[in-house]
Amino acid sequence: MNTKKPTQYISQERMRDVAENIYEAVMITALEARRINLHNKMLGTQEDRTEKVTTIALDRLLGDELRYDYQTAENGETEE
Repeated sequence: MNTKKPTQYISQERMRDVAENIYEAVMITALEARRINLHNKMLGTQEDRTEKVTTIALDRLLGDELRYDYQTAENGETEE
């Protein structure tokens, strides 16, 4: 039996509670999904997962399980 979680709607307000803006929340989620996918590939468990890595990463972000920080430019340049 295939048990999938229904697609859920996440409001912009909820995303802004986690990060300063929506773009930032999406980038954090994407980086976490990439990290999870790489970890699964290294363990050889990529085919065994029941949820998409993006769903797992988004749940971790909204569940306040992710910690993130920004690095400054090395040569004093500001990013635009």
